[in-house]
Amino acid sequence: MPTTIQLPTSSPTRLPLYLLAAWFILNLLQAGLTPLDPDETYYWMYAGSLDWGYYDHPPAVALIVSLGKDWLPGALGLRFGHVLVSTVTIAGMWHLLDKPKGEMLWLAAGLVFAQPFLNVYGFIATPDGPLLMFTVFYLLAYRRFLEGPSIVNGAIWGITMAGLLYSKYHGVMLIFFSVLPYLFWLIRQPGAWVAALGGAALYFPHLYWQYANDFPSFRYHLNGRNDAYQFKYTTQYILNQLAIFSPLLVWFYVKTFLNFKKTTAKEDRFPRAMFWLTIGFLVFFLYTTTKGGTEAQWTALLSIPLCYLTFRAARDHFPKWRNGIWTLSLITIGILILARLLLMAPREWVPFDKPFDHAPWVEELSKKAGDLPVMVQNSYRYSSLYEFYSGKPAWTFTDVQYRRNQYDLWTEDSIFHNQPVFLLGQSSWENPQAEPFRTQKRNMRVQKVDSFQVMKGLTLTTMDQFPDTLRRGERYPLSLVAETSLPLRMDAGSLPLAPFAAVHYEQEELLFWRLIDGNGALSKTTLTPNTPGMLWAGTFQVYANSPLGPAEIEFGLAYKGMPPIRNQSARYSVIIIE
Repeated sequence: MPTTIQLPTSSPTRLPLYLLAAWFILNLLQAGLTPLDPDETYYWMYAGSLDWGYYDHPPAVALIVSLGKDWLPGALGLRFGHVLVSTVTIAGMWHLLDKPKGEMLWLAAGLVFAQPFLNVYGFIATPDGPLLMFTVFYLLAYRRFLEGPSIVNGAIWGITMAGLLYSKYHGVMLIFFSVLPYLFWLIRQPGAWVAALGGAALYFPHLYWQYANDFPSFRYHLNGRNDAYQFKYTTQYILNQLAIFSPLLVWFYVKTFLNFKKTTAKEDRFPRAMFWLTIGFLVFFLYTTTKGGTEAQWTALLSIPLCYLTFRAARDHFPKWRNGIWTLSLITIGILILARLLLMAPREWVPFDKPFDHAPWVEELSKKAGDLPVMVQNSYRYSSLYEFYSGKPAWTFTDVQYRRNQYDLWTEDSIFHNQPVFLLGQSSWENPQAEPFRTQKRNMRVQKVDSFQVMKGLTLTTMDQFPDTLRRGERYPLSLVAETSLPLRMDAGSLPLAPFAAVHYEQEELLFWRLIDGNGALSKTTLTPNTPGMLWAGTFQVYANSPLGPAEIEFGLAYKGMPPIRNQSARYSVIIIE
């Protein structure tokens, strides 16, 4: 333990506005001077088309970005709403910590401002900003309900439930683990039913949006992240938890939990709920490491119950902790401020590449593209970055090697159909005419395309019953019928289209079988909108070196030198045998 620094004792008895003002100004400067994370520009695209839902997230992040994007310049306008949200979050924390004053105010401020995630989401525009704010609101309302389970308190609690779920789907776990210790008591309270039903009613517009769009977010989050287990997923998760809640303070968190039973009476319902919320959340996401990697910010909201429980223990039971917590909090705050200053510094002032400094390569790409819109292969981040920094139109298309995203739901890309574009492809694009291009950290390829074919709205169906067993090296009959919402030219200029079969194996391995290989032929080179027609007929051959075992096959059209576009046909389950 380092030499302790004595806690200050003077402070106002009301909300410390000078601390809020300092926090607001720091984050406002940071918002305007720090380069944008690519996801932020993706949410900026959300904000340009406000809706009740989006492929990846609920709509709160889009609404908050929209608060500043049209009247403040650049990154400051994009992030302004989140700076406001973070300031409200800090004010809510003061209320959650029982309005501390004097020495306790400074202890609380030290703990709160030493939380790395509260600093990060003090200015960065992501769904975690509103999630943290509604976490504080929810916990305040829940505590109020536990102390007085009235109908009115239940209605207020229900509003905060809806706010959580409109922010991020992680809110479900917060609600679940916080009510679990008192579930049987709660179901006997009419006010709790008002909270649950009222929250569900307020959330209904988003649920209807999910239904109308075939539940894209739920499908992605529940099924889209299943990877083969690797031990590193678990170790990375554990190490992240030790680092992301201010590592210098971890020992005090541990002591708080080890002493919790000694310091908490059975009637202290709210502290017990916070205790089990933290444990449940950590264990749940530890379990998710069996299904793939986790991201550090998934447990960000635990910054709030950790602050509450540690502050409560130091205030009420362990006064000897106070100077130690204060000293370590000051050290952490100093490190965080240094990191924040480096992020704000001009790129010429720092001896390393600034994180997320994408403006230079966007400027270079804009010069190459001229007035042409930019189409990006497999990167919603790059298309949104380009549109934000250049002010020129961009879009992304998704093949079978990339996940679906909001661009797959939007239909505005029809304006690029049959038009010249500048294409930014991945480094795997097999096209000798394409030139190499370097973004901040990735090698890619670029080429002008004279007639880009937008394949959204294309569906392929098989005329023949597809076999459920395929033998290596054998040929099987195949006829593909195509229906499209836009006229498609298979032989369009410098980027023609070709049909492929994509073979998906359980361990994420992918094979591509090109269908134009002398065993079949295109029936049409132009597809008429909304008119089903034979596209390709012949036989396809199972490659002799295809891996054996269960697989799924889908069919799709591909741009020259690229994998086929995803989700253009049903997937057929097969077993490949010797």
